[in-house]
Amino acid sequence: MAWYTDRGWMYEKIDSNGFLNSEYCDNVELFLDFAFSKEDVVDTRVNMHGETARDIKCPCYKCQNINYRDRATVQNHLFKYGFMLRYEIWSEHGEKSNHDVGQSSTTMEIDDDDDDDGCKRMVLDNLCSCDYTSSTLEGCVPNPEAKRFYDMLEAADEPLWEGEKATSFSKLQAATSFLTWKSLFNVSIAAYNFNLSMINALLPENNKLPKTFYDTKKSLEPLSLPYERIDVCKNHCMIFYKQDKALTRCKYCKESRYKSVLNKVPNLVMWYMPIGPRLKRLYMSTKTAKDMTWHHDHKTIEGSMAHPSDGMAWKHFDSENPDFAKEIRNVRLGLCTDGFNPNNSHSIPYSLWPVFLTIYNLPPWMSMKDSFVQVSLIIPGGKSPGQNIDVFLRPLIDELKELYGEGIEVYDAYLSDFPAYAMLSGWSTHGRLACPYCMGDTDAFRLHAGGKTSWFDCHRRFLPMSHPFRIDIDGFRRSTSSLVGPPPELTGWEILEQVSNIPVVYEGVTPPKHKDPKFGKTHN
Repeated sequence: MAWYTDRGWMYEKIDSNGFLNSEYCDNVELFLDFAFSKEDVVDTRVNMHGETARDIKCPCYKCQNINYRDRATVQNHLFKYGFMLRYEIWSEHGEKSNHDVGQSSTTMEIDDDDDDDGCKRMVLDNLCSCDYTSSTLEGCVPNPEAKRFYDMLEAADEPLWEGEKATSFSKLQAATSFLTWKSLFNVSIAAYNFNLSMINALLPENNKLPKTFYDTKKSLEPLSLPYERIDVCKNHCMIFYKQDKALTRCKYCKESRYKSVLNKVPNLVMWYMPIGPRLKRLYMSTKTAKDMTWHHDHKTIEGSMAHPSDGMAWKHFDSENPDFAKEIRNVRLGLCTDGFNPNNSHSIPYSLWPVFLTIYNLPPWMSMKDSFVQVSLIIPGGKSPGQNIDVFLRPLIDELKELYGEGIEVYDAYLSDFPAYAMLSGWSTHGRLACPYCMGDTDAFRLHAGGKTSWFDCHRRFLPMSHPFRIDIDGFRRSTSSLVGPPPELTGWEILEQVSNIPVVYEGVTPPKHKDPKFGKTHN
């Protein structure tokens, strides 16, 4: 067991002759045997060919324990790239250690038995919120929500039929496999139901395989996440939400809410996915709970920025909100959006705007992966929402205010392109005052020939006053030096005072002739 106790071999991939070290290769095989023997870290799935595949997180220097790979691919990566740095404790491959950081004592672990399979882990990683404590896990009568969770656990272990020749395939595993097959090959509901009826006829009587597509979806319903459909004025003036939910006409432009009053088909519908239940799942999952405190636990290097938590803005927020900052499991979010044409054709003009939330608690290599980016809103329409995007963001802002003010109980088991930035911030990124930092105190100028706005040589004012570039009259704009300092950093109250008298653009349809005369001169 020298390979297990002394792990110096992990970083001795190349021998003295420059070839792959034979001892390293042998120990990689032993490591893979060890990892694949731990069922709680092996992800079992059914591929498109109907074969059972077993994957583990790849600990190579390239994958960094992020991507799941099969055994052959992990072995190839370890031979090619070597192990990731500082991975002497195999925490992601079944080794139990007291040195894991960011792991709260309340992290939910229901069962560590060796017969735990991928479906049970899927239930743990995808369960709905359950109001239970550790005492309910020890035999107390569970509440209805907790009982629903236990029923899902029981379904994960329930075989398709009883008897000596019963398959190891569970009811839940079968349901998810069939839905995966339907999605991969675009199977119609009729073909899906017909195929299920043939398979049911081949199985023993009283088997628990779902009989129809409807039954399959019903069996997975406890795993679903909530969403809301909110009607929108076709001119983007308002959404029919909360106290305005019963209105049939827009309060501002007086347009009808529906295409036809008889069938009540709305002109536009926005989809909103509440973020509270989705954030709960990150702490319900044993795979992600410990990563939700990475922003606090990671090692920082003075003078370098590896994560937004190393930046001044993050530290300023912590100093202004010490009560929020002292609980390291509180969630930090970034908001971004951009539009695209889902028709993949310019001949059919349509603009769809999803609004994403990035979870900055996670490490950088996880927070930007699509599986951890939360879609909170889907804004419809044949045109860009423009500055009226505030109308659509209202449900999200309401929930964020509720989460910040009251919070939710969980169990520890803004980036954009420049045009999108303009819509989210309310500061137009067009014209001479486009810079959201300089605002009215800008050095931008118009080119003599083309008349276009240029921001060339606007950056020297941000240099230290003693910097030689400031007095250089040849290397930048001709015969021009820069002796003024940067624009002052405004507080939130100062900004509010500046914009409080500016007309609100989304209260009805504002014709171009009613454009604020100060727009583009003193503000944007």
